[in-house]
Amino acid sequence: MKVFIKEILPQGLRLEKTINPSEIGLTEDDFKSLSPLNVTADIERVGNTVLARTQIKTRLSFVCARCLETLEHDSVQDFQFDYLLEPTTEFIDLGEDIRQELIVGLPIRVLCKDDCKGICPKCGMNLNKEQCHCSKK
Repeated sequence: MKVFIKEILPQGLRLEKTINPSEIGLTEDDFKSLSPLNVTADIERVGNTVLARTQIKTRLSFVCARCLETLEHDSVQDFQFDYLLEPTTEFIDLGEDIRQELIVGLPIRVLCKDDCKGICPKCGMNLNKEQCHCSKK
């Protein structure tokens, strides 16, 4: 997502773009996105610095850490990026910073609900749906 410095007007620049996660180097190994990334960036130049207030909206798919059921979640994340400009800088690229922030912002562990009962360690039954009848020794 390149932004050319000469396109940033004194009143700033607003970018609204829909991109596929692969356009910024994201793969399904990073996270599973069920929709494109909707990117909104308000960009302004302050002296020799470019400020980019960015919001990313998408729908993600996760697997519950206890019962292994798939769940979907709407994600809205806000970031602010600062870029120091050199005299020869022609553009800034938001893509790599967005990619990194999206990955770092993912939860370490996702549960389908706070009181998820998980799966039986013996028979593998989802205890949220049924009660197993095996002995839990």
